[in-house]
Amino acid sequence: MVKTLVKALEKEFNDLDIVVSTNTNTGLSVAKRCFDDRKVFYFPLDLSWVVNKALNAIQPCCVILVELEIWPNFLISAAKRSIPVVLLNARISERSLKWYRVLRKISKEFFASLTKKENFFCARTEADASRLMNLGIPEAQIGITGNMKFDNVVTDIPKDTRKSLSSLFEIDKEEKVIVCGSTHEGEEIVLLNVFQRLREKGKNVRLIVAPRHIERVNEIVKLIESFQFRCIRKTSLDNGEKVDRPKGETVILVDTVGDLQATYSIADCVFVGKSLVPHGGQNMMEPAGLAKPVIVGPHTFNFCEEVQLLKKANAIEVVRDESELLQKMMYFLEHPDVAHAIGERAQSVAMKQKGATDRNVQMLRKILSKERTVSV
Repeated sequence: MVKTLVKALEKEFNDLDIVVSTNTNTGLSVAKRCFDDRKVFYFPLDLSWVVNKALNAIQPCCVILVELEIWPNFLISAAKRSIPVVLLNARISERSLKWYRVLRKISKEFFASLTKKENFFCARTEADASRLMNLGIPEAQIGITGNMKFDNVVTDIPKDTRKSLSSLFEIDKEEKVIVCGSTHEGEEIVLLNVFQRLREKGKNVRLIVAPRHIERVNEIVKLIESFQFRCIRKTSLDNGEKVDRPKGETVILVDTVGDLQATYSIADCVFVGKSLVPHGGQNMMEPAGLAKPVIVGPHTFNFCEEVQLLKKANAIEVVRDESELLQKMMYFLEHPDVAHAIGERAQSVAMKQKGATDRNVQMLRKILSKERTVSV
């Protein structure tokens, strides 16, 4: 998401000096890979002397915060230097709202820096905008520009890629394909039970499992084999191994990184994991963007916005347990027209959410100037 934003800023302001910061070890390693030609560093701890040291070193003309909560000391220090702060993908939870209200009462300096007229808040949703206004930020300083992460949703996979992957997995035209992506511990056994029931009912179906954590591959292989299914890893297929007959009794295990999107593209039905167990779900917009009928479990609290958008369009199925999962998968396999229609609606939802990055850049034109430094 930030990579897309920086590219858009570079295109719009080609003389702009952009530096990138992050507050996690993982974020720093990713940022260094994505922005190897730029200064990348840890976001300063929210202590006045640390913040001041960082701002003195960088001397930005503008600070862009992306999907971060508000840092009081950083905001105060930026205000003292008359540095405009723009919050993109602005989000503020109800819990944080209560805390900031308390802080606002304690520190008038914080409230003054928060509402400084140079600052602007690009909210993801009306709910986020409403919370910002409840915090005391003037409506004139708030805009609803959408969620930039939807701009990264892929809506098409090249035909050659899909054809090559289907060939690698030895999938015939008459076979139906279920892809279970980003699965978590405790979900594979449910999925294998469902797959076994589908096979018992005579369904000509293939199962592809892509776990969220690759280091779990060995235990998943043992679990698959305990069901008397054969398991073959994608890396083995890449190295020339073939799928044994009967193919329907072989489960393909995607043990590579970066292949999930392409794997979704060959599915007739998709289950997105980390949702049958209480861990918050994974990104269901990835298969939705590819017009696939998507099923998730009840635990999707990390993707509330996405689920709400899809549910509003009748473009996702949320199941509570194994029984409902079997029922929905069976229905999709037996009613391909219905499955296709749901997938089309899901893709439409994903496409309608695009454009937040461009809207944010249009807003930033009012603040940014060339030949100066912006901290993201």
